[in-house]
Amino acid sequence: MFKIREGKTGLEFNKTDKKGNVLTVDRTQKWNKLRAKTELKEMYIVRYADDFKIFCRDYATAKKIMCATKLWLAENLHLQTSDEKSGITNLQKNYTTFLGIKFKIVTKGSKWIICSHIADKSKAKVIQKLRNVWSDIKNPSKQSEIDKNISLYNAMVMGMHNYYCMATMVSADFAEIAFKVTGKSNGMNHNNRCIPIERQGEINSRFIQEKYGKSKQFRWIRGRMIIPVGYVSYEYPKYKRREVNKYVRKYSDIENCISYDVMKHMMENAHLYPTLEMADNALSRYIAQKGKCAVTHEALSITDMVCEHIKPCKGERNDTYRNLIILSKEVSELVGATNETKIKKLLKDLPMTEEMQNKNNKLRKHRELEEIQFEDYTGTKK
Repeated sequence: MFKIREGKTGLEFNKTDKKGNVLTVDRTQKWNKLRAKTELKEMYIVRYADDFKIFCRDYATAKKIMCATKLWLAENLHLQTSDEKSGITNLQKNYTTFLGIKFKIVTKGSKWIICSHIADKSKAKVIQKLRNVWSDIKNPSKQSEIDKNISLYNAMVMGMHNYYCMATMVSADFAEIAFKVTGKSNGMNHNNRCIPIERQGEINSRFIQEKYGKSKQFRWIRGRMIIPVGYVSYEYPKYKRREVNKYVRKYSDIENCISYDVMKHMMENAHLYPTLEMADNALSRYIAQKGKCAVTHEALSITDMVCEHIKPCKGERNDTYRNLIILSKEVSELVGATNETKIKKLLKDLPMTEEMQNKNNKLRKHRELEEIQFEDYTGTKK
């Protein structure tokens, strides 16, 4: 991603659609120039938290990068790398593991493609977790807990499907997991303490109907659905373009009003908040609200925003994320106003829809204040 001095563009060209919208940036010519004219080592870094992979085109480059990375970590971060966890892998011959998925490259026709599975350790953990919940469904300590156990089992299965579906061989892996977890489930049909599994029933969830409705592996217990473990297919993990990033100044999405300057100000002035927890959660709440007031949905600036508690602190502080809300100064004053003259003055320049009025009164209710009868004031609209 180094910049080069070639003309005005640096050999980087925008690819646009028929309407002129930028789809991506074409850097092919720049990369070819860097490969041919420089001795820079080409590599691709993929990182999540403290776990990262560096991909190189050949072994010679990989060896140089390995030494350089170890030196950089030792000199700059004072970290010593472990020989057990760090190494060079030839992906044409062996698997490497990243975030619970192992992968290598295999040939398909004249091309090389990725072949990925659930990592061995991750698969063993998945099997153990599902077995424990499945055994509670088969032999519940109390009959009243069957519904609870089925809900937990379904949530775990859907969560695992949602994460591991990025592995190309996920279908084969979960077929193996399904057999090791549930087997043929004959034991349940002969268990006097549990109602037998049924092959027919009603799917009462639209989401489950769309995602699992075609499966013949569906089973029911007491009318409750058991989501099939083995029914999952590979989904292409979409790459997020670097150009589209809401944390940089370039971001041009109209619906997103997050400001880099506001975020920077909040981080640098965390000491102004009563507690560090409130400072951290206020920043998270600002991002979650996309830089807008929670009531008026107007974009907020550094000078026109207030972080309030939804339920005011009485005695013990509650600075959790769920109890914080970001409002504009005018709305914040309106939420806490008790004087009719002040309310009238605020509403004169703050026209509010019915939805905004309800949100305002809901916040006032938490403060044990009377609801504002907006129809008695001018400057409101429906």
